[in-house]
Amino acid sequence: MIEKNLPVSIRRLDLFDEIVLAKDMGYLNFEHTIFKYSQYETAGFCKGQLLRYIFQKYPKEEHVIYLDSDTLVFGPFIEVEDTLRLHSIALTPHILNPVKNPAHLFGEFALLNSGNFNTGFIALKRSTECQFFLDWWCDRLNQYCYTDPPRGLFNEQKWMDLVPVFFDKVMNLKHPGYNVAYWNLFERNITKTSDNYKVNDQPLRFFHFSGLPYISDTLYLINNETTTHGINILNEYQRLLEDHGHRDLSNIPWSYDYFDNGRLVSDKIRNIYKNNHLAQSQIINPFSEDRRVFKKYKI
Repeated sequence: MIEKNLPVSIRRLDLFDEIVLAKDMGYLNFEHTIFKYSQYETAGFCKGQLLRYIFQKYPKEEHVIYLDSDTLVFGPFIEVEDTLRLHSIALTPHILNPVKNPAHLFGEFALLNSGNFNTGFIALKRSTECQFFLDWWCDRLNQYCYTDPPRGLFNEQKWMDLVPVFFDKVMNLKHPGYNVAYWNLFERNITKTSDNYKVNDQPLRFFHFSGLPYISDTLYLINNETTTHGINILNEYQRLLEDHGHRDLSNIPWSYDYFDNGRLVSDKIRNIYKNNHLAQSQIINPFSEDRRVFKKYKI
């Protein structure tokens, strides 16, 4: 969890076996690094170290699967288990096939900015190759986890385009039931069985609700059987959010949006720090400073 301290409201929940604060996952200087990142960028920045932390804390575990928090699992990941017998890294592409309908071509254009693979899912097997991958990824994210498409950067995700090139035993998991999301609904035909859903006649494994406000509009544009079942899945997910107090939890301010003295960290100050290497080298913990300190580093 990416907060300075564990909120009281989270402690009361009995949904998790373990909650770890990001600052306690083994970073050398967590506050120093994330001050230059937005909340969205920081969430991506922490993914690599979280996976490294889990492998270190649970040495008997051979497989680790990461899922974004805005996902809903519908069935066992049998195909992932099979994949990790021969591979060390399994990734899911945003889309599986070339776009045929010109009206959906925007999806391919978007991937040129955001990357081929979606990091809402990553499956890893403990191995030397996996360790090399995590060390490389964490190193890149320490400095370059920005949302900056003109520079070829899109948080932690765009780096994944290089993974099949740099590392061996990487599986491009092209099962239609994994990582179903608004950006690939045009190619995923959802049907209902007696006890679950299928996608292109394969079992639905998990639905990814990234871009939640866009999902219903996308489904209605498709206007077929997928629309009916997709809306039912969306309604189920929104009911679960409501039942677990998502509305109240989402209104809790992000603690790293504030200095330790309670003053707001503005985007202007973050940008001064991000763009000034002297500031990064001289300020050990930016959150403990007075915001006036950053004025002398303004370029």
